[in-house]
Amino acid sequence: MSRHPQTGLTWSRRFLPLFTLFQAGTFNDNVLKNALIALITFGGVVFLSDLPSGMRVPVAALIFTGPFTLLCAIAGQIADKVDRGIIFRWVKRAELLIMLLAALGFYLMDVRILAVALGLMGAQSAFFSPTKNAVLPQWLTEKELIKGNALMSGFQFATILAATIIGLFVLSFGTVVISAILVAMALLGWFASEACPPAPAPQPELKVNYEPVTATISVLKKAFGHLDVLRPLLGISWFYGLSTVFVTTLPDFVGQTMGYNEQALQVLLACSTISILFGSLIVFTVGNMKIWGPEAVRLTTLGIIGVTLFTLGLILVPAPAYTGTEDFGPASAFLSDPAMPIFLFMLCGASISSGIFVVPLQAMAQRRAEPKIRAQLMSAGSVLLNLFVNLTTFGLIGLGYLALGPYVPFWLIILGSIVVASYSVYRSVILVERDQPGVPSDV
Repeated sequence: MSRHPQTGLTWSRRFLPLFTLFQAGTFNDNVLKNALIALITFGGVVFLSDLPSGMRVPVAALIFTGPFTLLCAIAGQIADKVDRGIIFRWVKRAELLIMLLAALGFYLMDVRILAVALGLMGAQSAFFSPTKNAVLPQWLTEKELIKGNALMSGFQFATILAATIIGLFVLSFGTVVISAILVAMALLGWFASEACPPAPAPQPELKVNYEPVTATISVLKKAFGHLDVLRPLLGISWFYGLSTVFVTTLPDFVGQTMGYNEQALQVLLACSTISILFGSLIVFTVGNMKIWGPEAVRLTTLGIIGVTLFTLGLILVPAPAYTGTEDFGPASAFLSDPAMPIFLFMLCGASISSGIFVVPLQAMAQRRAEPKIRAQLMSAGSVLLNLFVNLTTFGLIGLGYLALGPYVPFWLIILGSIVVASYSVYRSVILVERDQPGVPSDV
């Protein structure tokens, strides 16, 4: 389609509908998932009663990620075969039906119906994710690509935070209110999808492989055959892996090591999420400056160095520790703890750096991917991302059994980030200098 650079990005038809339907879908995914978790954990709803209680929530989470991983490669092929604007409309129509099914599940308080709805949302998201990543370079100009990714990713984390809070408070809000919110957001996403411009498919003649395993192997082979695309995809996967460490480790660290309650945890999660958004907005503002080199590779380097140093700071500075008489200290005690400001500064610094690190990588992968197979390469990125997240999760479970101490996960973040930072410095300082102007670096 023709592009119109003179039109402002944020309010343009090329971006605003996609931004809206993406945030609406992200919101519904996380409200439904966390509402189901809250009902299982706190609402007395029976689910997988044969399993130990500690395994029920992870299994519930897999109900979403399983169909996503299974169908992502198939969805990437379809997004290279069918007009992407049409895919968005069908995906959002499906989401509305799924949310109506979820509303029925809430009305009947039937966890089986809710589990089916969550699995269907995972399948729906599998079709949306590679399509979204493939269409951004198609609708946005070269200079707009980093800005578009910054807005999409930054506000995604803010949306996840809001959705998590609303979903976990399902017992307080009531299932009728939650159902109404889910259906309303699905309608918003549907209306936004109808406003999306056309996005002609690059391979309408493509023969789609509908066998999940061989399709996944095929797209991964394509990704490993395009190393210039694979490298930023691996960087993005590392970002979500370290995010998983933070999100999974922080609750136990706050409760068992620091001695504070869930309200203090919510304060930390909110500050971290807002900081990631802030980091993304920094990229939005300065990402196209020439000082950062081709494809803002030096900005990515700055981000991963920041992640490494600020995470190290979290270990070295004294953590706030509750010394009162209650089992767990309240948020007010945490906020008045003398060690709180420096600890919060380190956490926010690591989160801001994470946003700075990942946004240029997303634009880099999208820009470098060959247009004819861009959606398939992006679906390979989603598979790798889920692989990193799952491996990280199982690794944390293993660390929990070994009882090696509360700071070990943070040390793993530091060690992994040192490796990523070393490679990033090597590419940005030594090799990027050799690149000719206008030629993407092989980062």
